[in-house]
Amino acid sequence: MPGPIVLKKMLSDRHWQSHRTFCLQYDKAARTVDRNFVGSYPSRPQLHRWLNGELKGLPHPHNCQVLEAMFPGVRITEMFEPLVAGSVNGETTEPDLGALVAAGLNAPASHLGGWRSDQLSPAGPRSAPFVPGQTEKLGEQGPGGPADQLARAVLLLGKRLRLTDAEVTELAKLAGHLVDLELDCSIDIDSNGESEVTYRFQLVNLTDKPVKRMSREQWFENTDGRLQIEPHPSSDRNVQIQRVHDTANMSKFACVFSPAVEPGEVATIAYTTRGGRFLHDHYWRQSAPRYTRHMTLSIRHRSTDLLLNCTAIVDDNDGTQHSAIDDLVCTYEDGDALITLTRDYLQPNDAVTIRWEVTREGA
Repeated sequence: MPGPIVLKKMLSDRHWQSHRTFCLQYDKAARTVDRNFVGSYPSRPQLHRWLNGELKGLPHPHNCQVLEAMFPGVRITEMFEPLVAGSVNGETTEPDLGALVAAGLNAPASHLGGWRSDQLSPAGPRSAPFVPGQTEKLGEQGPGGPADQLARAVLLLGKRLRLTDAEVTELAKLAGHLVDLELDCSIDIDSNGESEVTYRFQLVNLTDKPVKRMSREQWFENTDGRLQIEPHPSSDRNVQIQRVHDTANMSKFACVFSPAVEPGEVATIAYTTRGGRFLHDHYWRQSAPRYTRHMTLSIRHRSTDLLLNCTAIVDDNDGTQHSAIDDLVCTYEDGDALITLTRDYLQPNDAVTIRWEVTREGA
């Protein structure tokens, strides 16, 4: 069922919640946009529907322009998001995780999805309870429906991992997706350039269906024959590697696991690839296949004389590129070059490229 939206709290905070006061403020802002918009405010019943989330989509374009003029710096899409927490008309509201989850399951690609890392603060863990029965119809209505069950799982996950309020909210918004809580890629390169690459994905299933297959691909500039790909023992599921397509230096495959990862469940899926070689150009490009809370990329280049240079560049999925030098640690230990990069709150297809140079004894 619908619930309060952010705009309702914004009006309450400014004591503009009465229809008469709202209309006065609306007209004041309308004059700064287009005088023809003066008097185009919603009726009392219409405003009630707006503030309680009963509007399908957004108001008319001219209403949107005036509302954004009333609240400079706030986007209209943010005003009409479900109210997650706060105070409305002096009454404390509980985080409506169920409404966020239901919205995500109904439309996974909606504007509600996606990490908003600028708002993810290092605050303490969430403590507010989830109140079931506040979701819109999704298969079943009321307590025990798919959205309520998934919202409970998100809340419990937040408590177990001691996530902040903001992170729990963002996970709820990602309903309808598989999410990587952790993505670890560990690369071990021996003195001859032969490598062993191990991936560990800590997946949480935020869809309403069981998941038992994960598509992957692996590419190297140089290889020693056909790539060897096998499950890693750190998986908490039985994993089989299903080869889909192989070329001289690339493999497309799937990790098929059992039992399936049920909605709201967390699983660790891991595998190791051998046969890739690092001979001349030393670099690695790692992309995020899904929404990813935390990514760690670690490289051990063994039997090196000196680590000369190390850089990292981030490619966001919108095409922008920037340095990740602040997230990069390069050290030298017992004859091995050690490189570690960490990134948080990645969106699908965000990527990072690490390049490094080493020298060897006698080279």
